[in-house]
Amino acid sequence: MPLKLGRISQQMQDMAQTMANLLPAEENLLERARDCLRSIHADALCEKLEWQSRQPVRMPWLVAMPRSLPHASLPTGLTDTTVSPPVPPTFSVVGVDASSIPPDRHSSVHYYLVNVGYALLTYGRDPDAILEASSQLCFRDEDLYVFPEKRDVPIEGILLSARMEVEALRLLQQVPDLGTWPTLALLDGPLILWTLQNETQEVQRALLHGFLSTMGFLKETGVPPAGYVSYTGSRDVANSLRVWLCQGQPNECDRCASDDRELCLALAKIRDRELYAFLATGERSQLFSSSSQILEEYGEQRVDFFYMNVGGEIVRVEVPRWVASDADLLSFVHAAIYDQCQRSPGVPPYPPVLQEAHEQAVITAPERRLVEGMVEQALRQYGRRVVRSAKEDSKRRRGV
Repeated sequence: MPLKLGRISQQMQDMAQTMANLLPAEENLLERARDCLRSIHADALCEKLEWQSRQPVRMPWLVAMPRSLPHASLPTGLTDTTVSPPVPPTFSVVGVDASSIPPDRHSSVHYYLVNVGYALLTYGRDPDAILEASSQLCFRDEDLYVFPEKRDVPIEGILLSARMEVEALRLLQQVPDLGTWPTLALLDGPLILWTLQNETQEVQRALLHGFLSTMGFLKETGVPPAGYVSYTGSRDVANSLRVWLCQGQPNECDRCASDDRELCLALAKIRDRELYAFLATGERSQLFSSSSQILEEYGEQRVDFFYMNVGGEIVRVEVPRWVASDADLLSFVHAAIYDQCQRSPGVPPYPPVLQEAHEQAVITAPERRLVEGMVEQALRQYGRRVVRSAKEDSKRRRGV
């Protein structure tokens, strides 16, 4: 066995011991961070964040701005909570997910496959379930490149991930009788396409077009979409606390002599899900807006978010601003997500509609090999020889 498990086992013990030794100090700093969260007035934080955004030096962190909404006054603190309202007598939840077979650089044939699945679950007077999937083999230039006429930006890696998110959302336009009664459209992952953050504006707009047009379709249909982020690693609120504590410029941490320096550096490691661990089951935090630059391309579909305790896990939920600004829609999103998690057999819970959508979308290893074989067979049928790299060929043969 090439893997030296004996040595790794000892290193695991060292890692566990090191983490155990750090735990008391980390818990103390986390409680100090929560005290800071409790002490800050939302309007004061907004003023500090707005002032910082106008400075010549750009903030190096993504921050969360407390949202003031027409249907609710701005809370005085950042720890205000909202309990889950009841669900309607009859309602639906539709979940979507996507998976892919990415392009294989070791093959002479360039293609990828996207499989999108959805689950439509209806509760109440006429309970029902619809499970479907849609598959697409992408091999034409308009599928393989963001700009097919130039062929200089291939859809692979993070761009393929973004394309999957777009296709997952667009599938909702094919769901029959969508919005017959109150319906929540739930995506497995964020509505903010972070993967496009560092792409050019041209690429962002090209890939976001279908995504945002579907969001517009859902608005017209009266179906609120929400992105469900399990075990979120976001630090937007924690970063806002760092800006609050900062007495100089956020990019000058190495020269900081503040009494809060230790807490500020700790906040760089603390995640928002840890800050909001005080939420009771079913409760959500107030709404925040993100400073993510990609949202400048969202227009009227700009996204806000909140944190929610679904029962043993703090999740991040993202909604378009037109949902956040509508008290009834926001309450329905909150209620439907909590109801879904109450129906989950898992601990911590996970929305059954997303689990079912995943089952429709997932591509198994045998299916990947089957698709590969079918492609090669079809090519040979039309006289096209399939060539693979020597490295790939060596992997397929048994080693010495």
